[in-house]
Order: sequence, then C-alpha cells, then structure tokens
Amino acid sequence: METKESKALVKKQYISILLAWAVYVSAYFGRYSYSANIALMEQGYGGAAHTNAEAGLVMTFFAITYGAGQIIHGILCRRYSRRFAVPAVLTVSGAVNLLIFIGVPFGAVKYLWMLNAACQSVLWSLIMQIISENVGERLMHKAVLAMSTTTSFGTLFIYAMSAWFAKSNYLMTFFVSSIVLVSSAVIWMLFYRPGDFLKNAAHGDEPGSAKKPFDKASLLAPIILLLIFSFLVNFNKDGLQTWVPVILKNLHGMRDEHSILLTLILPLFGVFGSSAAVLTNKKIKSILAIILIFSGFTALFNTAVILFKNSLVITLVCFGFLELFLHGASSAIVSIFPLAMREKISSGLLAGILDGSAYLGSGISSYALGKIADVTGGWNSVFATLLGSACSILIFGGVYMIASKHKAVNARASHL
Repeated sequence: METKESKALVKKQYISILLAWAVYVSAYFGRYSYSANIALMEQGYGGAAHTNAEAGLVMTFFAITYGAGQIIHGILCRRYSRRFAVPAVLTVSGAVNLLIFIGVPFGAVKYLWMLNAACQSVLWSLIMQIISENVGERLMHKAVLAMSTTTSFGTLFIYAMSAWFAKSNYLMTFFVSSIVLVSSAVIWMLFYRPGDFLKNAAHGDEPGSAKKPFDKASLLAPIILLLIFSFLVNFNKDGLQTWVPVILKNLHGMRDEHSILLTLILPLFGVFGSSAAVLTNKKIKSILAIILIFSGFTALFNTAVILFKNSLVITLVCFGFLELFLHGASSAIVSIFPLAMREKISSGLLAGILDGSAYLGSGISSYALGKIADVTGGWNSVFATLLGSACSILIFGGVYMIASKHKAVNARASHL
C-alpha cells in the first residue's frame, strides 16, 4: 500500500511530465508559425519572397541556428537554471512572433527567426535533462511516450490554427502564438519544482539503480551513427512537413486553407508513430532495429508517392504513413535513446547533439527541396530525393550491423 509520501512523489513526477509536455508543445506555436503559413507568406509580402527557395531560406536559417544551438546547450544545459531558463526563452520566442504579426520587412524575418532558433534551442536538451532528474524508473516510459508526442501535437495545433486564420488574416497565427508562449512561461514559473532522481540513483536509492562500470568510449560509434540517422530522418520528415501545403496546392490546385488543413493528417499520424516507437521498444530493445524497420516502411511509402502522386487520396494516405514511421524513428533517436542512457551519460547532452543533427537535416531540407522544385520545375525530383534519404539509412544501418558483428560492438551496453 502506497504511503502518503510515495503518492505525493508520484504526483510530483506526473506534474513534471505534464509541465514538460505542455511547454514543449507550446514551443511549436512559435517554431512552426512560419512554415505553416509559408505559401501565404510568399503571397503576403508582395513578391519579396518570390521563389520557393527564398521562402524556404527562413526555415533554413532557423534550423541551422537551432541545430548549432542544440549542441552548445546540450553541453551546457546542466548548468542552467531550470526554473528561469525555460520561461525566458519562451518569452523571447513570443516576442519574435509578435514582431512578425506587427509586420516587419521580409528581409528581417530570417534574422528574427534565427533569434527565435537561438532561444528555442535551449528547450529540448534542458527538458530532457529535467525529466531525467525529475522522473523515476517506474514512470519513465510514460515520460518518454509523452515527450515523443510533443512534435505531433504541437504541429497539429499550429497547423489547425493556421488553417483557421488562413481564410481571414494569416498573421493572427503569429499573434496567438505569442500569447501561448508567454502563458506557458508563466505556468512553468508557477508550477516547476526540482527533482533528484539522478542523485538518488547515483547513491543506489532506487531499486535496481546500482551502477555497473561503463566505458563511455563504447558509445562513440553508436552516437555517430545516430547523428547520421537523425539528420536523414529529419531531412525527410521536416522537409515533407514544410512543403506538403505547397505540394498539395501545386499538384492538386487546392486553396491555401484546404492544403493547410489536409496537412493536419501528418501530425495526427505522427502521434501514432511516436506511440508505436515506445510500444515497439518494449518488445525490441535495439534502437537500431526499430530505426531500420521504420525506415524500410518509409522507403516503401515514398515509392508509392512517386508512383501515385496524381491521386489525392493515395498521396494523402502515403504522406500520413510516412509521417508515422518518420516520427517513430525520430522519437527512438531523440527521446528513447537519451533517456535510456541517463545513468551513463547526460540525457540533456545526448538529446542536444542528436536533436541538433535533426535540425541540421531539417534546415537543409527546407531550402534544398524548395531549390530542387524550382530548378526542376516540379516535385518528382523532390520525392526521389526523400526516397534516397530513407534508403541511405537502410544502407548505413546494414553496414553498421555487419561491422558490429566483426568488431564485437557491445550493443546491449549502448542500448543500440
């Protein structure tokens, strides 16, 4: 029978998970408010963003800055104030969105989005570090599942809101996003409480938490591999997410609000993908195996898009399943793996560098896919590029599995 003290401790962990989830979901209001309205931004600035590549360059600036910031903050996040750092970056991100709403020149947008990226890049590594400190082993799988759905729910909410405002004034998306971000900052300040599960684990206070000697050098090869995978998965996933509204508009002549609304199928399937990754991990402990399975299905549905892109129904279904498997692979890399390793290496550090690589892939895809579409005059080459990135994961993963057998890589110790 649980004591009052243990019930209070469980409640405290649930509050930590809910706060972390809510804050990171709200971050997407300030992060994807531009990409959700990229087609409208192209029109709204009267030709200032007259090519897909120029419009995509804003997201490239964001993603590269975010990726670099992730690596820096992953290294430094253990030194940051948990209570004040989170609301500070949310507030700055809210201010940037408010400036877009007010109507700054298009030339300034990419620089504001760089500032937005520099601030938001604090969040993932710091929140992963906080969860590793605030949540015990019994509830960790729930924390992993919750944080794995943040991208999907955040994207769903921002795209739904963008679709709603597309019919009247798309700039309202930026105004409401700023309100959401500042409100989340206030809620974090009021309810955040520190935890000490890592400290307890280090002293063996949690059952089964006694540490065994571990050679951190054995993580080098798996981390390098996951950095490559993180880049490729998110090149595919976020490139698809960014350009689907434009693809649907160009290929099927959709109105802006309809193309944005139909794009909501992607984050909805992404929720299932994140859940599928967590559930699969209960049966298959190898992160590498999960990534390869999900990437195989990604390649399959990418091929289907190429073959049946003229069918709206088939295209949407394929896009949905692509998002499912891509979100699942991404969750395995940036959520499941870092938290599984929390007693061996900083979860914040791992989450930072892996998510940094993810956003490097995202940033390059936003510009590169737009440029490919501009140069080729269509989207066939874009779909072929996405298929190639999925196949690359299968090739790299296969080579690593063969090499690991010959070199006796300790996959169990590395959780790969």
